[in-house]
Amino acid sequence: MFEFVTYSAAKLETFLLISFRAAGLFIIAPIIGHRLIPPIIKAGLAIILAIVLIPVASQASIPQIDSIWVLAGLAAKEMLVGFIIGFFFSILFTSVQMAGNLVGYQIGLAIVNVMDPDSGSEVSIIGEFWFIVAALIFLTIDGHHAIISAFADSYRLIPVGVFNFNGSAGEFIIRFSAYSFVMAIKLAAPVVITLFLTEVALGVVARTAPQMNIFIVGLPLKIGVGFLVMATSLPVFRFVIDKSVIFLDGEVLKLMHKMGTV
Repeated sequence: MFEFVTYSAAKLETFLLISFRAAGLFIIAPIIGHRLIPPIIKAGLAIILAIVLIPVASQASIPQIDSIWVLAGLAAKEMLVGFIIGFFFSILFTSVQMAGNLVGYQIGLAIVNVMDPDSGSEVSIIGEFWFIVAALIFLTIDGHHAIISAFADSYRLIPVGVFNFNGSAGEFIIRFSAYSFVMAIKLAAPVVITLFLTEVALGVVARTAPQMNIFIVGLPLKIGVGFLVMATSLPVFRFVIDKSVIFLDGEVLKLMHKMGTV
């Protein structure tokens, strides 16, 4: 039972520090940290998560807190840990939108943009569509559970107050950020390769039948072929998302192990 009367100051400090780490997670984490979710809902979820994880985090000894500045420093470190965990999983959706922008440009829909409520900027309509599809797949494969699980494991690898952002951890994050480009190429590859072959075929037709206006024929053909390949490659899209979530979950554990080594 949650006993407010006998609640010790040490547990209260632990509760506050867990809340800050959870707040960092809900700032940038995909789906659960979306901008359209009201801040009061995120704050409530952070508090609930902190209450649930108090028994886990209380097993480690917290550094002596003798001033408000020490507490503020620890709170900033905890928020940074949660932010990094959420950032790793948000790379997936950044890659999805990047792949959508690439596909939209190849199809011929580069000027057809929509406003993205999450980033507050204009993105390709294909990128926004793939973002929604990726979000549904992410929820279907329990990707949000992977985020919460990684957050809970962070207290085993990075106890409260033990945060060491050394050079190896920074190098790991920079090197891993390049994975977003690799993932975007994997997602866009079926459409890009097919459209490249379509361009080659149109080039051959233009040489063999010069009287045909290839520009008028090529634009609707590329759009039709692009949408057809997008529809038929959805199983590949789901496969890449599924494997990427598993890969991200393993890599974020490696990073937390580096940051938890003093």
